Amino acid sequence: MRDQCSQSRVELQEQSSCSEPAFTDHYMVLKDIGEGGFAQLKLARHLLTGTQVAVKVLAKGATKFTLLSEPEMMAELDHPNVIHLFQVMETKKYLYLIMEHAGGGELWDFIPTTGMDEEEARRMFRQIGQAVQYCHQKGIVHLDLKPENVVVDEERNVKLIDFGLSTRVTAGKKLNKFFGTLLYVPPEIICHQEYEGPPADIWSLGVVLYSMLTGIWPFEASTDSKLKKLIRLGRYIIPSHVSKEAKSLIREILKVDPKQRPTIDQVMGHPWLTQGEEAPPSSPGEVLPKLPDLTILKTMINMGYDHYNTWVSVVRRKFNDAMATYRILQHQSTQGEASTAQVKPKHYPGPKDPPWVCHKKFPSEPALPLPCEQQQQPARRASMPTITLRCFLKDTLPPSPASQPDPVPSPSPSQETSRRQAPDRIPGWKRVRRRIAKCLRQLCCIPCFRGPLSRKRVVPVETPSPDRQN
Repeated sequence: MRDQCSQSRVELQEQSSCSEPAFTDHYMVLKDIGEGGFAQLKLARHLLTGTQVAVKVLAKGATKFTLLSEPEMMAELDHPNVIHLFQVMETKKYLYLIMEHAGGGELWDFIPTTGMDEEEARRMFRQIGQAVQYCHQKGIVHLDLKPENVVVDEERNVKLIDFGLSTRVTAGKKLNKFFGTLLYVPPEIICHQEYEGPPADIWSLGVVLYSMLTGIWPFEASTDSKLKKLIRLGRYIIPSHVSKEAKSLIREILKVDPKQRPTIDQVMGHPWLTQGEEAPPSSPGEVLPKLPDLTILKTMINMGYDHYNTWVSVVRRKFNDAMATYRILQHQSTQGEASTAQVKPKHYPGPKDPPWVCHKKFPSEPALPLPCEQQQQPARRASMPTITLRCFLKDTLPPSPASQPDPVPSPSPSQETSRRQAPDRIPGWKRVRRRIAKCLRQLCCIPCFRGPLSRKRVVPVETPSPDRQN
């Protein structure tokens, strides 16, 4: 049932291989999940984060196209209903496209034989339309819209995939590429006429909507020639169980003359599509952040990435290994997923330090405090024991040990009285105390010796110990 009008479907000349070190150093293949005309699709695991990704492997030389446009197109798209591109990896034989994996399956898996419930069909088709609207605003047409190229994630949200036939368009310029899946191509491509890209996507959207609501295709025949005739004439029948508003939208879209078809903005504003929800904004696409997320950068630095190279890779959108890890962690944060390698670093405030100076340790690292984790020593107060100063005079004796604060708590009254009287019994002790006080006053007058606690008050000459305050 699928026909490539220009015989552009080329079988792969050799079995694609994911055993190249450039790929296996970062990913591990789990299983094959699909095969197209130009590529193979595999499910793999990102070794650093443990996240499952979809890998599209294109064999160089397996197609007559010298340069596939898919990596270039996907690199410019960032929308919640468009599959995310994580990394582009090129080797001598293969081109690897590492993308987001939506594990819910294809849209066909959610379409019963009698068609979907209109409420669910409206919700999903609205998301498909928003993705196409975003692409058209970016000047990109898909040209291969069909349920097989729409996947569903675990939350039953749709993602548009497979931009292998997409191309860039400008207003007033027509295309002359005649390929696609026969069941979904418009009459102008069947007739090999030059055509405009957006109306061709609109026709394919109408076929997709018809299939979602009925479970069948609008144009079916026993042979390709009969099928092409039905498409050129635009002959189809809508089952009676489809609502009147939905029939109206299908008829507006599936018009043979491309000039009479509505634009994507008009489709999104149709009464059937706006039921139960306000009309979508004129610019549904996400705005790419100008600066990377510092929290994700901290996590990547903990993994061993260089902060400068990571920053440059994300800002310049190089789609290399660093950007792949960044986008995977970003995808995890938006999806609420957890990963063994994704450790959210603590936030250590500090106006003078750059944000990547202090990072949280991995559980396997020794519990050694980082510089930013070390607590400041408590400031010394007047009630704390003072450090014993040595005598500066050779003819005087040092203070008696009895004059130092007794570390033993709660001394007896007799011991306390004898300890207080001990310094006065030493000859010349009063003179020593006067010399010490004079030296301290001189030190306090020198700015370079002033500590943080001596800027607004005078350091006491003799600090009483706690047991003297009784």
